[in-house]
Amino acid sequence: MTATLTSTAPTTTGRRNSWALWGSAAGLCGVLTNFVLTQPVGEALTKKGDATAIVAELSRTTYHLGAITGFAAVVCLLFFAAGLSRWGRAQASDSLALRVAPMGLLASAGALIAAYGVKGQLAAYLDGGFNGNVHTVESQFSMFLLDDLAGYFGWFGVTVTAGCLAWLALRERLVVRWVGALGALAVLAATLFLLVFGFTGFSGVVAPVFLLIAGIGLSRQRS
Repeated sequence: MTATLTSTAPTTTGRRNSWALWGSAAGLCGVLTNFVLTQPVGEALTKKGDATAIVAELSRTTYHLGAITGFAAVVCLLFFAAGLSRWGRAQASDSLALRVAPMGLLASAGALIAAYGVKGQLAAYLDGGFNGNVHTVESQFSMFLLDDLAGYFGWFGVTVTAGCLAWLALRERLVVRWVGALGALAVLAATLFLLVFGFTGFSGVVAPVFLLIAGIGLSRQRS
């Protein structure tokens, strides 16, 4: 009986998980980047497909700010991954979900360096940038198309982490249940959009919001 309890019960020290607030910070930066610092282009221009007109509508400053908040999200994800990994090692559980959770964050951090790096390219290459108009309009338009979705599907690794936290909450009772329920909803939404529409970017909608809220919940849980 003693051995069974030792293998399943989490180790508690009475300390709050303040490291989890790095997750909230990453989520906030993701929300700012993917919801606020976006580049809406008129539907008429999009349907017309005029690359020159579309590029002329783009704001270099918005891409500049988006690159800053996007890379800040990456830094916060790395610190959150480190904290989650350290917390996981302190738990008396050999769960694979516990091991995969920080790996999902690292996967997204790597993907988002590339994704949000495109914002930096546009900040540099659009008119007014320090390398403004070095590239052709067609090249700038290609960067615009890549940026349009890359910063969204790059959050898929965080969706995997949300699924792991859902398992750890609802199955193993290592995480507060409402965080697990929120993670399950995030995974369900992203999965449905992928299976029904083949749309890979919905993680960039739900994952930052999940992290913003879940980080607060995890920080209030005693380790």
